[in-house]
Amino acid sequence: MSFADKYGPCALVVGAAIGLGAEFSRQLAARGLDLILVSLETDELAALAKELEAAHGIRAQTVVGDITAPETLAQIELCGAGTEIGLVVYNAGLSICGEWVDTPLESHLKVLDVNVTGMYRVVHRYAAPMLERGRGGVILLSSMSGLLGTPMYASYASTKALTLHLAETLWEEWRSKGVDITAVIPGATETPGYRKDNPRENRSTPDVMAVGPVVAAGLNALGRRPSVIPGRLNRISGTLLTRLLPRRTAIGIMGRSMRSTYGGR
Repeated sequence: MSFADKYGPCALVVGAAIGLGAEFSRQLAARGLDLILVSLETDELAALAKELEAAHGIRAQTVVGDITAPETLAQIELCGAGTEIGLVVYNAGLSICGEWVDTPLESHLKVLDVNVTGMYRVVHRYAAPMLERGRGGVILLSSMSGLLGTPMYASYASTKALTLHLAETLWEEWRSKGVDITAVIPGATETPGYRKDNPRENRSTPDVMAVGPVVAAGLNALGRRPSVIPGRLNRISGTLLTRLLPRRTAIGIMGRSMRSTYGGR
């Protein structure tokens, strides 16, 4: 089947307005899928929907709201009524930078709500009909920080480790049932989310990828593998940190790098 036959006619992109979410939306629209776009950024979301409809002749509906709010989930239901959502991209994500115990508990819990609870609600709701139809796909956004302990980003890294393991587990559970899932594991990527913490430029600063190749790698991996690390240097780094070095050494390297880049928060 073509991509649109397998994963169409409509894709739900959560966290769609900017960064990787906007690029997923653009590349999916170019493949002919209608879209339901969900995000907090009102103006950016409206502009993106207008751009994609004009450029690709698809239908792009928008839902502005927090994915953890019941009213946002209800609006998604209304937009999706009467159509098959054949692909879910869960790109909504929240991170906080700083020492774990110095950060208010409420901030940690909000990271869990957005990165885990919201993801569980969306995936559980829309994967079940896919499994009944015997076709569809899910893309979850993990992170290189989810490969091992990441000081300064403890809660974010923990949720991204969960995301990776969830995707790989469901890949095994679903692969004989016609539904594909993959976790995309980006390194540093040129997005507003990456720039908001003002990483300091130094020898420890990682090479920053553009959003286009990251999204392309994720879409190409769907149906082929349970997870993918976009970028050759990121794959080398991932192999070094998770397979070649002792765990304590790898975490120590990550800690020194993160404190050099984000220390003093």
